[in-house]
Amino acid sequence: MGCIAEDRSACPHPRGVSVRLTVCPDPMTAVTRTTDEEALRDLNLYLYDDDGEIVLHRYQSSSTLRFTSLPGNYRMRIAANLGRDLGDSPASEDFIVTHADEYDVLPMSYESDVTISPSPGGVLTLPTVEVRRCVAKVSYAIAVEPADIELRSVQPLSVPRSTFLFDAAAPSENPDDYKDCLEVELAGRQAEGDCYLLPNMQGTVSSITDQRQKNPENAPANASYLLIRAVRGAKVLAYYVYLGGNNTSDFNVRANVH
Repeated sequence: MGCIAEDRSACPHPRGVSVRLTVCPDPMTAVTRTTDEEALRDLNLYLYDDDGEIVLHRYQSSSTLRFTSLPGNYRMRIAANLGRDLGDSPASEDFIVTHADEYDVLPMSYESDVTISPSPGGVLTLPTVEVRRCVAKVSYAIAVEPADIELRSVQPLSVPRSTFLFDAAAPSENPDDYKDCLEVELAGRQAEGDCYLLPNMQGTVSSITDQRQKNPENAPANASYLLIRAVRGAKVLAYYVYLGGNNTSDFNVRANVH
């Protein structure tokens, strides 16, 4: 029996392929991971054909996916830890992740081309898929040397309100699309903590050559930063620490990076 590759509808008895696929988190760059950062609680799997139409959808809590598909080349998308079934025909808005001050589990995603072909034994086992976290992890360890300075608070500012799981767009130029996170009260001369931010790719400023120049005067308007407040006698002090790939010119906050 023959099958016309260009038109699957013309194939009188198409034979599906049983597929098995395991999903795991992609290691976060330069981070000692915790259990919550590794957790996978639910998965939405989608296969798209060459026309961009969804031909298969699975929603489940298990990290091992099993489904049957016709042989062919597909675009695979996986959305993890969204806490709901996105359905067979999701809109683009369903793939938007919004900022949260706290996460039980981290939203993750994966997108790539996949080829499904007949396999001996009737079951095709695909390579393990590593989903990537859709947030950046920011850790701060603050220590004050002068004995007369006391910390008061730390606060992430200019944080994106939302991001797309797939087809990430350029960062918005509208300041209303950014928010200030909750202020964390501090006391004493030392403090440590973590927070998670959505990616904010604000580019580089090549003219900055010294980290003292990485300040509000030279930073992109919507770049993310930590504001650290302290007091020294009657003076109120404010320290601006801009995030990015280096201490000088880079203002890119990347997903899945610590």
